[in-house]
Amino acid sequence: MKRTILLFLLFSLTTSIFPQETTKALTESEIVRKVSYIDIEGKIFEDVKVTLKSSDIFEEYVKVTIVGMDGKRIWKKTLKNAFLYVFSSGQIQVGKPNFDRILIFKNDSGSYTGKIREKEGIY
Repeated sequence: MKRTILLFLLFSLTTSIFPQETTKALTESEIVRKVSYIDIEGKIFEDVKVTLKSSDIFEEYVKVTIVGMDGKRIWKKTLKNAFLYVFSSGQIQVGKPNFDRILIFKNDSGSYTGKIREKEGIY
């Protein structure tokens, strides 16, 4: 019994110390990130620039353009029914609240990496 109470207190304490960060969707914004490598539907591209443009408040889309360092366009798409989220850690997510299509985050070395899964999503 004491062990159960102790475990319960431990779990409730850790969830209050490390709360999950929340943010609202950005509208009418443009975010540009230099990404060391990005996985687009299973294909890896290195040293790219990702530009994300969100729509206004009445529409739901995000325009995504990925350009290599040589200036050559690698991928361009308008994702409908999607929102742009930016967190204080620098992480960027594009999608719906429980279904991300694009995820860009800092890896252990401090550079940005990304993943795009348009149809299946990222979990």
